[in-house]
Amino acid sequence: MGCFLVLVWTVFFPVELLSRSALAADSSPRIEEPFTPRSVRVGDPTVSYANVEFTADMRYMVWFELTDREGNGVVWHCAVDPSTGDLVPADGKGFRAFASTALGRANPGFDRDGAYYVGMDRSGNLFLVRPTGPTAGEVRQLPVPPDPTRRAIYPTVLPDQEGGYVFWIKNERVPGGAGDPRNRWVELQYIALENPEVVHVVERQVRPPGRGFAPLDVGFARWMRGKAALTYGSKDENGVLQVRVFDLTLPDPGPRVTTRDHGDKIDPYSWVFAGLEVLLPGMDAQARLGVYTRAPSQAWFEPTAVIVPPASRLRTPALAQSAEPIVFCGQAYVVYQINDRGSSFWDVTFGQAGEIWLSTLFQFPQRQWLLTDSVTFKAEPEPLVGESQVWVFYSVMEGDNPLTAHWGLYRADTPLRTEGQ
Repeated sequence: MGCFLVLVWTVFFPVELLSRSALAADSSPRIEEPFTPRSVRVGDPTVSYANVEFTADMRYMVWFELTDREGNGVVWHCAVDPSTGDLVPADGKGFRAFASTALGRANPGFDRDGAYYVGMDRSGNLFLVRPTGPTAGEVRQLPVPPDPTRRAIYPTVLPDQEGGYVFWIKNERVPGGAGDPRNRWVELQYIALENPEVVHVVERQVRPPGRGFAPLDVGFARWMRGKAALTYGSKDENGVLQVRVFDLTLPDPGPRVTTRDHGDKIDPYSWVFAGLEVLLPGMDAQARLGVYTRAPSQAWFEPTAVIVPPASRLRTPALAQSAEPIVFCGQAYVVYQINDRGSSFWDVTFGQAGEIWLSTLFQFPQRQWLLTDSVTFKAEPEPLVGESQVWVFYSVMEGDNPLTAHWGLYRADTPLRTEGQ
């Protein structure tokens, strides 16, 4: 594919305000034009790389190795070479943290002391691990009662704060995925790392009948990157999926509904950037990302832009999701995936061909680049910002069940470089 493509978008006043503030680049990147997608397979092709994540300082990759067809495996971390994007060691098996499951696997956090990650073993115990090198780490079991019905375990990213928080989703009865019909309700819970013995409940939501998802699984719960605030989905009186915020920086944390427009918000990524809070949700299960912003003093997020892939090669592109923001040379970008339309969330996300796109954010003119082919299934784009360029890692499922398939790991180039690269 050739040069950059113009974005279909709508601009309101908040973006103009943002572009004149801290979004003025401290140094402009060199954009490779024309850009041709280039991907390479990384790691060991015999190893299954699931749920690849990078720490906020971009020094380590935290990932889950799926080792059997029951969803069991091992949490690992390794280092990443910032000049080449290579894994150190090359197979990613730097430090073996603990045995886990696909539903209890670890996710990275960050605080004043640096990077860490939190996950759960097969008995439901929580562990916090601080990497101390490519092949070393300090493992600590958190004093929280074991509960194997937990899943989706995420810590905060708070670089200026000591400690932080960890949330998870608790199933009613049994371990299982978001659509497991054996669980009638799910609960959003969290702990403070300074007092992890106390488990707090944010909200309980009833699952719809069958294999449907509760709103907090559709508008997937996340910590706002850079702030101790949880964002998650909640249906309004008209049945529209809005975003609630549970803000632990306030004396009364809420939760409070913070969006009010029509359109279901799917898998919203929340982020603090240039003094504004930003939401990046997929919209209405279509191949469309929304961009919402608000100042910390405002009650409501307002729609600021719409991102639509302008030249997809998929037959019926759908379900923009897994948005991940990137800051490079002071400028903002977002990477996201779309897949061909299917019969259900699982079919679209794990059964259909997909594409990964990169878009500018809060820049004029707005541009987009296709980073991959349009043939294979792809999932979970994860950006890595190196010393002089940006890459996007992603997984390709080799099989027909995400909990049992083999996952190959790939690294895609992007057009983002510094001068001379």
